[in-house]
Parts: sequence; structure tokens; C-alpha cells
Amino acid sequence: MPSKEHLKYRKIKFAPNVTESLFNEQDIELLQTYGSWLAALMTGEIKPETLAQERFVIVCEGHEQPATDFEKIWVRYIKRKLWESENPEYVGMQENEVLVNLGITGKGWGVYGHFK
Repeated sequence: MPSKEHLKYRKIKFAPNVTESLFNEQDIELLQTYGSWLAALMTGEIKPETLAQERFVIVCEGHEQPATDFEKIWVRYIKRKLWESENPEYVGMQENEVLVNLGITGKGWGVYGHFK
């Protein structure tokens, strides 16, 4: 059973703010449902409790290629958000707005270059 800390992040609704031309309905639903929890795992706000979660963190650190649906969708999402932050003229947003939309407010953002 997940810890209270993990459950807390699982209950937080996530707004991925992505276009449906890049992410299908199931991808967006996965991001909305689990995005806050995945972001918390990626940034170290919560520690992995299972081998799958440990692997997810390793993938986020760029040491392994994504294999599961969670890993693939999350990596694709992070790559897109990084691209948006580096190309604000294409999306009409400043980097800090992109990162806030990602659910990151500065603290704990340590993997910025890993998905380039």
C-alpha cells in the first residue's frame, strides 16, 4: 500500500497543458491522474517505494530509456515542456510560466537537461 505522502500527491489534480495533436486522450488522462505524483517522484519530493518507482526515477535522471507507459508518456511530456521553455516564441509563454504549468516552482528542479 502506498504511503500517506504518495497518496497525497496522487490526489492532486495535474493540468498538463498539452495539445491533443501531440498527446492522445489516454496520455492526457494519465498525466492528469498521475502527473503530480510523477513530478514529485522525479523531483525527489517523495522517495520511491517500489522497484518500478525506483526505475522511473532512474529514467528521469537519464540513465535508462523509458520502457513502461508511465515512463514513455512522462519522458515525452518532459521533453515537450523543455522544448516549450527553450522556444517560448512558438508557444507564447515565458520559461517560468512553462515550469509552473509543469507543477514545478523552482525548488527541486534538478533534471532540467536530462531529456534533451
